Amino acid sequence: MNKIKNNSALKRALGLSLLAAASLVLAEDTAFTTHTELGYVSTSGNTNTKSGSVDFVGKQKIDKHSLQFDIDYLYGEQEGIETNNKFITSLNYDYQFAEDFAFNYIISYKNDKFSGFDYQFYTGPGLIYDAVKTDAHTLHFQGNIVYAIDEGTDKYYDALGVEIKYPYINPPIDPAIPLVPGVTNEYASYLLQGNYVWKVTETFKFLQDLSYRSEFGDTKNYFVYSKTAVSSKINGNFSMGLSYKVDYTNMPPVGNEYTDKTFTAALIIDY
Repeated sequence: MNKIKNNSALKRALGLSLLAAASLVLAEDTAFTTHTELGYVSTSGNTNTKSGSVDFVGKQKIDKHSLQFDIDYLYGEQEGIETNNKFITSLNYDYQFAEDFAFNYIISYKNDKFSGFDYQFYTGPGLIYDAVKTDAHTLHFQGNIVYAIDEGTDKYYDALGVEIKYPYINPPIDPAIPLVPGVTNEYASYLLQGNYVWKVTETFKFLQDLSYRSEFGDTKNYFVYSKTAVSSKINGNFSMGLSYKVDYTNMPPVGNEYTDKTFTAALIIDY
């Protein structure tokens, strides 16, 4: 399929989702909770590196309706050159129509400059099942049918056929340098997610998130994401946490790796 240059429909969808989020948050004076994880590393001397990460979750619940907005951002550089630049955001609307079941609608957008994709986007309805709800354990499953877009990045190659990769220290401005246009893939797919939280003690918690998204027409085109984390409360609203994320693409663009792994130590703030 030809590369799409006009992304007005995508922009409208993202704009409407943000407007809906703001409307629900401001609709009534009800409790709004946030969870923020902040990680940062800076070194200087023999090596000059900087890296930082932000995980943010905002939740608003009004009666049987709830809205959750997520942001996951990672940036890093070494000697002034980018080594990481990843931004993921999602919006989930839930309607609790039974004690253990809820209707869900999800909108998700991902921009990772080192992944071989300009962006990845999906949206669609689904169902949530709360399998376990106790003081110590919570486990819920989510399944969605989604429309997805994977927008491939244009790639440049030198005279020997070796890819000139982002961040293009020497930008390929010579028109003779071969350019391979990125490919846009639009398809119907399904998304399966699981979330488990174990409150080991009053101050120590374990979390496991796992998601799997696959194209209906080509089962080899699938994506797996996992986050394993522990956190220990310091006092009040503050905790310290460790997390390990695995982001796997089974059919990455040519020249890109299958798996990204991220280990983060972070300060956690809950309000």
